[in-house]
Amino acid sequence: MKKESLAKRYGIALSYIAVSVVSLLIFWALSLTGVGAFVGIFNAYKLIFPLVVSISVATGIGFDHSGASALVGAVGYLVFGSSFSVLVDPKTAFLVTSPIKLFGSVGSDQLFFILCGLFMGIVAGVLYNKFYNIKMPEWLAFFGGRRFVPIVTSVVALFIGSFIANVVIPHL
Repeated sequence: MKKESLAKRYGIALSYIAVSVVSLLIFWALSLTGVGAFVGIFNAYKLIFPLVVSISVATGIGFDHSGASALVGAVGYLVFGSSFSVLVDPKTAFLVTSPIKLFGSVGSDQLFFILCGLFMGIVAGVLYNKFYNIKMPEWLAFFGGRRFVPIVTSVVALFIGSFIANVVIPHL
């Protein structure tokens, strides 16, 4: 398979994000009708939108745009969110759906998590491109190649979530 240029891969990632933004706008327009189901769908999609951004960016940056790169984006953001939420407030299960106070206001939390999803998607896509063809010893060969990437991404996301919760958030 021919490798694409980095600019083309980022362009594909941006097109995936554009499609998810258009679908978010469609759900928002449908929620304005006042039908309870449409309002619920919009609220649910709004909460998982950072995860969708992470999956979109990781799939776009991945050299073959496969489902494995989408899985890596999902694993990266979910592990990031888990480590972040446990360190910010141990009583909550998963803080990426709860408002936190950033920059002095409660309303900026969704933008913060979208930026975190974008960052985790970039990290997951880069890690996928680096480790998708790694060779392991024979007794660990099952975990080599594309199966190794979610493992290393989850470890990196754990440290990124810890760094953001302990260093970045207290200084905002």
